[in-house]
Amino acid sequence: MQRVLFTITSSYNGWQVRDELRNRDWFEHLEDAVASANTLAQTRYVLTGHSTGVLVDVGQGDTVMRVRHG
Repeated sequence: MQRVLFTITSSYNGWQVRDELRNRDWFEHLEDAVASANTLAQTRYVLTGHSTGVLVDVGQGDTVMRVRHG
């Protein structure tokens, strides 16, 4: 099964956390967004057993995988 990804993108002078279905939360600081996305990813992995990850969009179409579970 393919890894379930949570994505963080720059949005309105802050950071938007998204999953594959919808926008989640907005944060002023990147590390707060990463912490929140990590919690979501870890919880999804524990509950479903499906691999998860957190991607951060660093601009110009490039992303960096910050967290992996499973």
